[in-house]
Amino acid sequence: MTSSPHGSRASMDILEELQLIAAQNLEKLDINKYYEVVCELGKGTYGKVDLVIHKIRGTKMAMKFLRKKTTKLKSFLREYSVSLYLSPCPFIINMFGIAFETDEYYIFAQEYALAGDLFDIIPPQVGLQETVAKRCVHQVAIALDYLHCKKLVHRDIKPENVLIFDKECRKVKLSDFGMTRRAGSPVKRVSGTIPYTAPELCDTSQQDGFYVDFSTDVWAFGVLLFCMLTGNFPWEKAMPGDAFYEEFVRWQRRRTATVPSQWRRFTDDALRMFRRLLSVEQERRCSVKDVFSSFNHNWMLDTENRNSGGGGGLANNVLPLDISSSSSEEEGLVDRLMQQSLSPSCVASKTSIMMDTHYSSMSANSSQSSPGSYERVNRENNERGRILVTTPIEICV
Repeated sequence: MTSSPHGSRASMDILEELQLIAAQNLEKLDINKYYEVVCELGKGTYGKVDLVIHKIRGTKMAMKFLRKKTTKLKSFLREYSVSLYLSPCPFIINMFGIAFETDEYYIFAQEYALAGDLFDIIPPQVGLQETVAKRCVHQVAIALDYLHCKKLVHRDIKPENVLIFDKECRKVKLSDFGMTRRAGSPVKRVSGTIPYTAPELCDTSQQDGFYVDFSTDVWAFGVLLFCMLTGNFPWEKAMPGDAFYEEFVRWQRRRTATVPSQWRRFTDDALRMFRRLLSVEQERRCSVKDVFSSFNHNWMLDTENRNSGGGGGLANNVLPLDISSSSSEEEGLVDRLMQQSLSPSCVASKTSIMMDTHYSSMSANSSQSSPGSYERVNRENNERGRILVTTPIEICV
């Protein structure tokens, strides 16, 4: 029996196959021939993100430009392929199957939505209404669980990477997979920390790097939840010397019965949830999907004042999702990609590769940016207060 020219998919890695196909189809094109650039959504040392309109089809897209001087072709192909691989999940950003290069940039296109990202709507020092936060958290948790079921770790969970379709968070999507790696992969350290970085990654005594683990996403997810509900970070960095973090560790390890000052606004049920998500010992952290059991409880002590419509349970319009892996779905993705060019000219007559064709915003904050390098373009052309200023970002490659 003659074997398939593409080999047995059972023995090939789907992500590697997607990267190979993308590399073989990567063309050098003149972007102005196919797209009208509307405005810049964001920029950084990695490159930029522009809102563009396809000249023939009229489709709005968020186009990510990765500067060749700072981005290896392998890194570009990995981010593009991982994004494509994950986008069948309705709570992960959709892809158009467009990737090409110019003399200066590697480029790919994702869906766009006017509402922006989660960071834009969290009131500083106040936080979101509990019902809105729960609506958002539920969808992000599904997306992360889907990712983890694929044995991948996002490694850059933060509000800027949660994209929103409306300011009530009835539909949100996880984005930006530039730092995503396989669970168990060895990675090296780059200096710097952010509030979302788990304590084991902040440990400066660990010089030899570490292995990618789901628990780091769980920690960042817990910090994200705190930020959504309060409009503040729980600490500046999860390291000894940070007073807020040290206070939390004493309570977390039950060395004191006094709830830390930053956490006294939460109910006992919410505190139990945070204990599991933010266990200092990474092997004791729960999985992301364990948060689902907490949705029927109130999380804030002043829930009555913070919620519009009362109850602390899960909001409407969020449906369960079967996140089990499907080999036929993965094979279909590879087949569709192999049947078409990645050239934007093809998109004029063909639909998007992926299933969900609604548009949402692409995060303008690239995971590849260096400390302090990102500059977001204000979508409403006005200044307003923000959450606590972060310290330089930790990037592990």
